[in-house]
This record gives sequence, C-alpha cells and structure tokens, in this order.
Amino acid sequence: SAGSAAGDRAGRVPEAPSPAGPRGPGARRQGLHRGQGAGALATLLIRALYNVLAKVKRERDEYKRRWEEELAKRMNLQAMVETLQEAAQEADAIQEEMNEKIERLKAELVVFKGLMSDPMTDLDTKIQEKAMKVDMDICRRIDITAKLCDVAQQRNSEDVSKIFQVVPKKKERKVASDDDLSEQDGEVNRFSDDEVGSMNITDEMKRMFNQLRETFDFDDDCDSLTWEENEDTLLLWEDFTNCNPSIDLQGEQEENLGNLIHETESFFKTRDKEYQETIGQIELELATAKSDMNRHLHEYMEMCSMKRGLDVQMETCRRLIKGSADRNSPSPSSVASSDSGSTDEIQEDFEREADVEPMVS
Repeated sequence: SAGSAAGDRAGRVPEAPSPAGPRGPGARRQGLHRGQGAGALATLLIRALYNVLAKVKRERDEYKRRWEEELAKRMNLQAMVETLQEAAQEADAIQEEMNEKIERLKAELVVFKGLMSDPMTDLDTKIQEKAMKVDMDICRRIDITAKLCDVAQQRNSEDVSKIFQVVPKKKERKVASDDDLSEQDGEVNRFSDDEVGSMNITDEMKRMFNQLRETFDFDDDCDSLTWEENEDTLLLWEDFTNCNPSIDLQGEQEENLGNLIHETESFFKTRDKEYQETIGQIELELATAKSDMNRHLHEYMEMCSMKRGLDVQMETCRRLIKGSADRNSPSPSSVASSDSGSTDEIQEDFEREADVEPMVS
C-alpha cells in the first residue's frame, strides 16, 4: 500500500555526508538536492500517516458502532431472559395448580364411580328379584284341568250314584204302601233314571272339560304339572265352597258346576291382572333405570372431556417449562456474544410462546 511504501521510504533516511568529504560548489549543489529530497519524503510520510490515521478512525467508528449494537442486543437479551424467567415461574405455578385440579378430579372420579356402581348394583339386584318373582308366579300357575281330571277319573272309577247321589224327585213322592209289583217297576224306573242322570252328568262334564281346554289352553297331561304347592298357591277342591260332592239334586249340581267355572274364571282373571301389573311395574323400573344410566353416562362423558382438556393444558405447560429450561441453560455472556441470527430465532420463539400463553390461561 501507499502508507507502507511511504513508511519504507521514510525508514531509509539519507546518510549525512562524511566530514572528510570534498568541499566546494559541487558539494553544495549535492547537499541542496539532498535537502529537497528529504522534504518530499517527509511530505509523503505525513500524507501516509494522515491516511493511516483516517483509516484507524474509520475502523474505530465501525468498532464503536458494532459495540453499541452488541450492547443493545445484550440488554435486549437480558430483558428477554428476565421475561422468560418470570414466564417460567408463572408456568411452574400453573403446573402446580393443574396438578391440584387433576388430583381433585381423580378424587371426584373415584367418588362418582362409587356413586354410580351402587345404584347399578341395586338396580341389578331389583331386576333379578323381579325376574325371580315373575318366574315363581309363572311356576305357581294352577292348572285346574288337573283337578277336573282327578274328579273325572274318580267318577269313572267309582259309582256315579255314590259320588253325586242322584235321586230323582219322583222317588221322594213314592208311597211306602205300594205292592211288590209296583216296587219292582219302581226299581226298574229308578235304575233307568239313575243311568240317564249319570249319562247327562258325564256329557256335561266332558263338554265343560272341552270348553275349559279351548278357553285356557290347558295341557291334557295331568302328571306333568309342576308348581309350588303351599297354602297361598295350592287350589284345593274345598276352596270352592259352593261345590259339594254330596248334592242331592241335579239342578243344584249344575248350579255348583257353573259357580265353579265362574270362580275359576274369576281366579284366572285376577291372577292375569296381577301379572300385568307386575310386568308394568318392571317395565317402568327398567325405563327409569335406563334413563338414570343415560344420565350417568352423559355426566361421565362430560368429565372425560374435561379431563382431556386438562391433559392438553398440562402438556402445553410442560412444553413451555421444558422450552424455558432449554433456553435458560446458556450463560448471559455467551448469549451476549451470539450472532444476530440466533438472536432473531430466540425472538421468534419468545413471540410464539407469548402467543401460546393466552391460550393456556
């Protein structure tokens, strides 16, 4: 460069003439020329020094400007670090609060499950009890055909006259003073009347059996009956007070049979009404139980949604805390000496996290 060349030339100072040199006009001219050369060199040297000084000043100004920029960046970074530390402290407080909320929610979930399990257990128990009651009621249904079959078998196996003791009214009007021929004729007529009465009773019983089978769909197998026989469910022949096997008149027998059929129909109608009421009550309880289950399920789904929201908030806070810890790990001196590119990235991260904080709150 010009400055270095001038410095080199300035370093080579012209040698002074030796004292023992020649003296004269030639020596003066030579000395004059030497003086003019030294002045030119000094001028060049001064110009070079001025150039170097100007360059040094420019470099000083540049370094000063850079130092001011780095100082401003350092101050900004320190302010950012303080802000991030405050944000980290707030995130720690939020995390603690979220942990407390989660613990409370877990306790509430346990209580809710306990409260929900008890009604469900009670409901299952009630349903089982109602089902058992219905099964027992169904098993206790009385097949009146069995009793009537027993009566028919007994009637067929024994003498009809001994069971029903059918005595025509005409025999009561007989006079004891008749002769032997009249008595024999009366005995023949009485046998005929008894036989006719027994045939009429048999036909009436068969018709009644067929009508009962067609009306109530009874089973013909009398030996395949299964029900629990006790004082409340067992239907005995004596339960029908109007049915007396020792009936004297056929009209009373028909009336008693009609009363028996009427009482049987009334009994089955009463039992059918009780079954319908029991079934209606069970259906009402089942509908109530379904409604309660749907309500509990809706509440459980709401709590699950709340828990998922809390999980998302916890994950966001955890990421904020982790990012703050990662950014707080470098020392302030290293942060101040980092380049402008890393500073811009930190600024962008800070702005992005500042946008996330309102969402968390």
